[in-house]
Amino acid sequence: MNVEPPRELLDRLIACLPLLVAVSEAGSFAAAAGRLDLDPSAVSHRVRNLEHILELKLFDRTTRSVRPTRAGALLCDAARRTTSDLARALTAARESRREATVHLSVMSSLAMKWLVPRLPLAREAGLDLALDVSEGFADLGPGGADAAIRFGIGPYPGLHSTRLASCMLQPVIGAGLEARFGRNFDPLDRHGPMLLGDLGSGRNRALVSWEEYARRLERSLPEGTPRQDFDRSDLMLLAAISGFGVALGRSVLIDDDVAGDRLCTVGAPVRIEAAYWLVTSPEEADAERIRSLRQWLAGCFAA
Repeated sequence: MNVEPPRELLDRLIACLPLLVAVSEAGSFAAAAGRLDLDPSAVSHRVRNLEHILELKLFDRTTRSVRPTRAGALLCDAARRTTSDLARALTAARESRREATVHLSVMSSLAMKWLVPRLPLAREAGLDLALDVSEGFADLGPGGADAAIRFGIGPYPGLHSTRLASCMLQPVIGAGLEARFGRNFDPLDRHGPMLLGDLGSGRNRALVSWEEYARRLERSLPEGTPRQDFDRSDLMLLAAISGFGVALGRSVLIDDDVAGDRLCTVGAPVRIEAAYWLVTSPEEADAERIRSLRQWLAGCFAA
C-alpha cells in the first residue's frame, strides 16, 4: 500500500527542485554551483542534507563527477518536468495578462443595431473587442468568450452578472406610415397598420410580445389584427423603417434609428422585467480588461 509522504517532506523537496535539476544536468557540484551562483561546498552540503531528510542516496560521487542513483534519477526527472511545466505556465500567464482583446459574445440584433456602430468609440476608449455573434448560451470558459451581453430577467446563477440597463417596449413606425397615420394613432387599434413582432428572444419571447405590451396597458389585442413576426429584432425594425407596419421595439435597439429619424415612436412605452446584462465567469470578473469593458458599456447604456 502506497503511503503519501508528509507534507513537510514534500515542501522541502519542492524547495530543492532547482538544486536537483542543476546537479543532474551539470554532472558535478562545481558546475551546478556556477549555475546556482553558490559555492561548490554549499551545493554539496545541500545535497547531503536533502539525502539525510529523504533517507535516500540521490547521487553517486566520484572525484570528477556525480551521477544520479536510481532514486535520484526518478526525482531529478520529476524536477525537470515540474520546472518545465512551471515555465510554460508562467509564459502563458504573462501572455494572458498582456492579451488586451476582449472576446465578447453578443446577440445578432444588439450587435447590428447598437454595438457595431459603437466599435470606433470602444477603440477610442482603449478597448479591443472581438465579437462572437450568437443567440444561445455563451461558453464563458477557456477557449470561449471572455464576456457576454445578454437580454433576460437575470441574474445568471454561477456567473458574475452586471445589470447594464432596463428595457422598455415602444411601438415604432417608419416615415411612410408616419405620413399616413401621424404620430398620435393607437398602435393597438385594429384598423391601424400591421403589427410587427420579434420571435428571436428565446426564453424571453413572451416578455417582448404584443400581448405583453397590451397586458401592461391593461388592454387586449383586438381579434383579427394583422401581424407579421420575425426571427430577429433588426429585421423587424428594418421592415418598420420600410413602412411594412408598426414594430414593437425595445429600448437600446431602437434608440439610434429614432435619433436618426428613421423611426418615430407611437403609443406609450412600457417597462418589462427583462434587462440587458454583462455576464462573465467569476474568475474573469475583476480582470482589468473586463472592468474597462464594464465601465465603458455602463457609460454607453446610460447615455
